[in-house]
Amino acid sequence: MAGDQNYSIKGDRPLDSGDEDKLGFREVAERIATSLVDRASEDGLVIGIEGAWGSGKSSLLFLIGDELRKLPKHQRPIIIDFRPWLIGDRDALITSLFSELSRQLDQVGLNAGDATRISVTKAKEAGEALRSFMNGLSRAGGVIEFAGEASGIGLLKLAGKGAKAAGDAAGKKPAPPPLSELKDNLIKSLRDLGHRFVITIDDVDRLEPAEVIEILRLVRSVVDLPNVIYLLCYDSDTLAHSIERAAGIKGGHSYLGKIVQLTVMVPRPEPLQLRQWFSDELRLIASAKDEDELSRLKLVIDYEGGRQLRTPRSVVRALDAVRFLWASLHEAKVDLADLVWLQLIKDGNPALYRWIEEYCGTAAALSLGIARVEDAEKAGELGRLLATVDDGHFDDFTYRHYFAKQLPGVELDHSQNGSKFDIFERVNDQDRDEAIRKTRLASPDHYRLYFALAGPSHALTQDNFTSMWAAAEAGAAEAGRALLHLHDEHASGSLTKADLLLERIKSGAYEVLAPRQCEHLLVALSQVMDEAYRRHRFDQFWVNSLWDGAERLIPLLLPRLEPARRAIVVTAMFSEGEAIGWLTSLFRHETGAHGRFGDRLRPEDRWLFANAELDRITELMLGRYQAMSASEVFGCPDPVSLLFAWRQGGR
Repeated sequence: MAGDQNYSIKGDRPLDSGDEDKLGFREVAERIATSLVDRASEDGLVIGIEGAWGSGKSSLLFLIGDELRKLPKHQRPIIIDFRPWLIGDRDALITSLFSELSRQLDQVGLNAGDATRISVTKAKEAGEALRSFMNGLSRAGGVIEFAGEASGIGLLKLAGKGAKAAGDAAGKKPAPPPLSELKDNLIKSLRDLGHRFVITIDDVDRLEPAEVIEILRLVRSVVDLPNVIYLLCYDSDTLAHSIERAAGIKGGHSYLGKIVQLTVMVPRPEPLQLRQWFSDELRLIASAKDEDELSRLKLVIDYEGGRQLRTPRSVVRALDAVRFLWASLHEAKVDLADLVWLQLIKDGNPALYRWIEEYCGTAAALSLGIARVEDAEKAGELGRLLATVDDGHFDDFTYRHYFAKQLPGVELDHSQNGSKFDIFERVNDQDRDEAIRKTRLASPDHYRLYFALAGPSHALTQDNFTSMWAAAEAGAAEAGRALLHLHDEHASGSLTKADLLLERIKSGAYEVLAPRQCEHLLVALSQVMDEAYRRHRFDQFWVNSLWDGAERLIPLLLPRLEPARRAIVVTAMFSEGEAIGWLTSLFRHETGAHGRFGDRLRPEDRWLFANAELDRITELMLGRYQAMSASEVFGCPDPVSLLFAWRQGGR
């Protein structure tokens, strides 16, 4: 695949030699080229090629140049591609453009010959006149000024201080001809030469505002010459705004109108053209797995493509996004229709894309039973969704229907004055399981693939949670075995799936657990935490260990129990729990937190256990320590901690 052009990222660039004209700009370019040589005035002309960013201005400009180069030799103009953003100040701009024009004039003389109507003599005269004018500008140097204020057209002062200063500086030498005379000579020579020059300047609207003014003045004043035609590419609104900023005026469009004598609007492609272009290219990149995926892909291209594919650039960018991701995701069997839908939105509306990403994450947490969304939160999220799009974006019922079908728990609000959607609605088990089986965006196991290229092996899956909650319902022993099983599955870095599970429980999943499940989970922790340490050792004195995660669950799970059941569970944990090392860490934590030893007294709301519970825990733990053999003590994960706990507990 790496060597196949269909899978190569194209990038945001205009057409070049060998590229296919997808939108029929070639015919337009041919007609413009013909008009430039047949109908343009010999006095020179400034033509603006106008279009929004991404509309294909640069591609049309390339095609115009390509068509001009195909003309018969006696009609073919000299084409100069001038790129001002590569140049610095105004003087450098003038020097660069004139140098290229001079070089081309010399080339005209070399190519002329006796068989053409352009004589070598006339070409040489024009070249010499141009160089004389350039030298005059160079002598005037920084004294060259534009007449009028910045808000005016700014005709060049071709005589006056600049030329006079140059003459004075020469001492007794005679003053050179004034700039006005030099320019008149240049104008006459170019008119006599009768050969046309087309100077293209692309992306004028991407220059800094001050640079925009300099370019327009250069075109209008310094190099306003006969048989010189300028083709300027720009977005008129953007360029007018830059003019207003730089010149301090309000009429940016009026200013531009005094510079540009004729405008050509970039043809706006038919929406069907753009969608078909996207569809044709997509077919070379990827394929649907089955008829269902193909039918949904067609709807995505029709409905979302109709909204997002508005310019040639949007087509190229969306295709490049699919090319980039498909190489990694097709082996994971992601749904092509979902991937395309998401990439279309990402390029066309990044804010909506981010909302979808957050929504899918929360919806997955709801499906896994580790989160809950209140009505007020639903209303807030719905408001955020509608704020990402323009008014009326979801007014079309059919489009709204297909948008809702892409996301889990999104349903249509059919009321006349409703909120368009109901979100975070319950997803039935059948739909959820089908989304998981087909690796859909709506799958709680796979949604992250579409945003982070992270596969299910790096995250908790629906099956992980289903198995864990069922085990917690069955009993403490089953819950312990399920927890150790997750601890044996690597997630990322030093984390296991057990670490992720405890974090999810702490972050809100405990609220969906029944009291019976809380009891079994607490007892399971007291049974298996030491075994978890032995399987995958960690630094007990560092941050975020599995033991720390388990400890943080105590104040969340215990309050969900009735007082009588709570007392029974605490007794069971500390009298029968096999994880003596982990229980010891809890015991030491509470001994200090209650102020019974050391100087680590904490507020009561930060205690894991009440005072009476700590009394009972102390009695149980000291009794267990007393009954342990030396080999049992030294077989603990941290024997020294156990001995300190024994002493700090009162013996």
